Amino acid sequence: MNVHQFLLALRARFGVFVMLLTATVLAATVASVLLPKTYRATVSLLVDAKNEQSLSNVLPLILPQEKLSYLQTQMDIITSKRVARKVVQDLKLAASPSARAAFEKAAGGYGSIEDWLAESLLTKLKVETSQSSIIQVTFSSADPRQSAEVANAFAKAYVDTMLELRVEPTRQAAQWYDEQLKTLRVNLEDAQAKL
Repeated sequence: MNVHQFLLALRARFGVFVMLLTATVLAATVASVLLPKTYRATVSLLVDAKNEQSLSNVLPLILPQEKLSYLQTQMDIITSKRVARKVVQDLKLAASPSARAAFEKAAGGYGSIEDWLAESLLTKLKVETSQSSIIQVTFSSADPRQSAEVANAFAKAYVDTMLELRVEPTRQAAQWYDEQLKTLRVNLEDAQAKL
């Protein structure tokens, strides 16, 4: 088939072509008008693995597998229920009458409203990264302000959770040393009393 024959075939089917093009444009227009608007807010988090207690501090170069593993771990923390519950608490979403009504309708009042809200937030959350140390946290909602608030709250909750995860072992160790110190003081006082 040469170009001239192709153009003749196209001219013969011109009516069908125009009708299909019109139907496609009309369907796209109707869909964009009828479908609800969705707004997405994205927060970029820079994750620095240099300060972590890992082999990367000992080795001069960070292995690609280690970096990907670390980034995946951070993404799992962001999408964890612990972080989502912290977002619900920080934004006081459980106190909203509309959230309570939706919880009663959807869950029938069974379970915790905070857990239900955390699950619903996680369904609208998307976390992704490329080969860099930046994690993109995107939240989608029908309200643009709510999208931005929740995305920022997830970033803040992630930072707070990471701080808690780093400080908690040190706090527990200090508590253990305090208990040991109390025991040693009691033993010292007993020994001094006997002396």
